[in-house]
Amino acid sequence: MKRNGFTLIELLVAISIIAILAALMTPAIGGAIERGRSSKCVGNLRQIGAAMQQYISDNDYRFPAIETEPPSLPPDVESSGTALEVLSPYGITMATLTCPTDAVTTRNVEKHKTSYHFSPVLQDESPVSVKIYGRRGIFEVSNIGRLTMATDYEPVHNSGGGIGFNVLKADGRVTQR
Repeated sequence: MKRNGFTLIELLVAISIIAILAALMTPAIGGAIERGRSSKCVGNLRQIGAAMQQYISDNDYRFPAIETEPPSLPPDVESSGTALEVLSPYGITMATLTCPTDAVTTRNVEKHKTSYHFSPVLQDESPVSVKIYGRRGIFEVSNIGRLTMATDYEPVHNSGGGIGFNVLKADGRVTQR
């Protein structure tokens, strides 16, 4: 007798093997998706850094005074506007100001109008001589690579097994913590 098709048992075994393989691949696929979102976030921060460097060169070599919610500017510094208002002439859009991981929840975008927190230390300061006012006095920072310009509002990215966030340094580097 000649067989033309599969038996029901053979079909069920094949389907169950495919289901087991799919279940094993789901965490790996989720991790790859999050790594892609984190990479997009790094790209967004690099674009923001480039726009801020252009702003600095156009505005008397001073960092922009970006309004954040809640207000974080010192009382003597007048706000230039929101990040979108300040940086849009330099090619920054709302899509650039939204972290892809944060876009899933939209909680920070709705509350702060951006996914990124801009440092109140650098508001309206010159990159050459940033002063930090601390409990032990006033410190002038000569290496701006140690200063943070912007970060994710919340640690949302999987980095090396833990949850961390991306950080834009004043020299334009983006690191992950």
